[in-house]
Amino acid sequence: MFDQSQLPINPFWNFSLDVYGQQGVAPACLVLQEKYDLDVNLLLFCCWAGFCGKQLSTKELSGLISGIEKWRDHVIQPLRDIRTWMKSETINGFRHTEGLRNLVKDSELWAEALQQNFMHLHMTLRPALLPSSGMAAKNMVLYLELCEVDAIGTVDCADLAAIVRGGFPELPPLEAVWLFQ
Repeated sequence: MFDQSQLPINPFWNFSLDVYGQQGVAPACLVLQEKYDLDVNLLLFCCWAGFCGKQLSTKELSGLISGIEKWRDHVIQPLRDIRTWMKSETINGFRHTEGLRNLVKDSELWAEALQQNFMHLHMTLRPALLPSSGMAAKNMVLYLELCEVDAIGTVDCADLAAIVRGGFPELPPLEAVWLFQ
């Protein structure tokens, strides 16, 4: 079973849990992950950086992306693939036990927590006195550019805005969408 107490203290992880738990954030993250193969942890980090008053440079974000690429490709993605496969697959009419699938799910979550810890250690940020939703949005747009996501449609703007609103709940929904227009 996944035990968060085994992880190093990490304010980025705590922020991510809070944001991901906000209404609409999880589905928005998953849509962007599925549609563009974006890393949810990087989307959340872009928001975290804005919360810390940090506008990421191309060099900083590129370094972060390349620093986690192998972990994502060789640990997180295979665990996600196994969990997803187990959710829908039967073998000889036998349905996989939920217990085993939950262990895989917990392992995936733990792997993501470790990835976030690496990201936090790579670029240690602290919450700012004046968090900036605008910087969070700019960081996300930079991430999309680095991933060569060319066009951002209305639905994508709404999903990105949902993530920003998770980190900045006081931001009116329409204003959050305007950040990406």
